[in-house]
Amino acid sequence: MDRRSFLALTLAGAAARPHLAAAQAKRKMAMIMPGPIQDADFNAVGYLALQQVAKTYDLQVSHSESVVVADAERITREYVTAGYEIVANHGGQFIPIMNKLAPQLSNATWIQEASGRLPNLPKNAWNIGRKFLQGFYVLGALGALATKSNKVGMVCGVRLPDVITSVNSVAQALRDVNPQAQLLYNWVGDFNDPVKARQTAEAQIAAGADFIVVFVNLGLSGVIEAVKAAPRPVLLTTFYTEKWDLAPKNLTVSLIFDFNKPYHEIVGKILKGERTGYYEMRPGSGMELSEIRNVPPSVADKTRAIFKEVVAGKAIPEVVDKTP
Repeated sequence: MDRRSFLALTLAGAAARPHLAAAQAKRKMAMIMPGPIQDADFNAVGYLALQQVAKTYDLQVSHSESVVVADAERITREYVTAGYEIVANHGGQFIPIMNKLAPQLSNATWIQEASGRLPNLPKNAWNIGRKFLQGFYVLGALGALATKSNKVGMVCGVRLPDVITSVNSVAQALRDVNPQAQLLYNWVGDFNDPVKARQTAEAQIAAGADFIVVFVNLGLSGVIEAVKAAPRPVLLTTFYTEKWDLAPKNLTVSLIFDFNKPYHEIVGKILKGERTGYYEMRPGSGMELSEIRNVPPSVADKTRAIFKEVVAGKAIPEVVDKTP
């Protein structure tokens, strides 16, 4: 599914939400999101997963989008007070809120996304461990194979554990696949700021990068503007959904995320009374590669082979306390 079809499906689901919210379902579930569901990206795939579990389990669902951390506690308390028994935090920035509120509001059950297993997980919380670093290792390997300048850029959003470990895994991929390649990475400070993302990409291109690994959401549009205006060909990767139509001459691959399966399985278990547990998303389990474009067939073949190695359990160092 391309980005336009995905966005149309998301907006169609959003239009149907008032009907779902009005239904007298036996159980209620809410999802809190850090960005807008119209992004055809991270928030959109979370929203679609919420709609799917609503349909599967006949739930009454609601969501709050573009929630800043400062407002998350208030919004969560309002949901629980209104009878929402399941609260899904679709974002690692909400972990402190979950840790604070879950013990206090024991009648609700949380689904909390994170970069892996959370220590001291409350007894009424499920943990989805998203192993971004394993998928980004493959994206880094593609960059290492495709670069001609031996300079690979990485445009990063917020300095969260998911992003830090992914920067380190991209650096590891370069060392493993092309030791001559150098990683240029910068923090934008926001996943959804196209202006800052463009400025960051322009600086990396000016420094010689001809391949950019992207770890921003709506900021991607700014990176694409920089790439299209570059004085020489520059390739890039995306993630969450396929966005090839945005830059058909520059995009190489997307690391596609499917949140439907983890949410389906976890919500089903919660409804049966299992209030805590761990579910890991990784390559081969909720993460897949799209078609690989704009690189030689030999590079695409080698990248797919590396992806299979990661699926099979290739060890990738998980470094969260420092960056390269």
